[in-house]
Amino acid sequence: MSWGELGVRGLAGQLRQVASSGDLDGLAVLLAQLIGERAPRRHLFQPVLLELIATIVRELQHRVGRRDGALYTVEVFDDDDCLLEIDAVPPALRAMLRAVLAALNDDGAGTRFQVGLVTGDPDPLGRLDAVVHVLRWANALTGGK
Repeated sequence: MSWGELGVRGLAGQLRQVASSGDLDGLAVLLAQLIGERAPRRHLFQPVLLELIATIVRELQHRVGRRDGALYTVEVFDDDDCLLEIDAVPPALRAMLRAVLAALNDDGAGTRFQVGLVTGDPDPLGRLDAVVHVLRWANALTGGK
């Protein structure tokens, strides 16, 4: 099956499956198709990020239940379990955290804005950091399924 036949949901699922299997070579090939100025599928990077975020939100809402009027927040801790200020978090990761929170809080425009910050980042390592984090979160929440 080709990339074009998979669609965005299929691509996100393939990324999640390859990442959860530990196939780093396969994951590198897939990510190289999405990230970089000359990546042949770079136009799919933003929709794939949005799909991965949607997976995270579905899983979180499934775990805690959907609560009308609830305002979701997050606390971020470093490796020593010390609370971090959000501005101490690398920009791409900070944008992904904010995108997930915006989606949880039914703020589609906020989600798209935060994802747009990542997709517009001129540094491919920033984009890579963002997609790796949301892949890890999605796989952790779904048990790699």
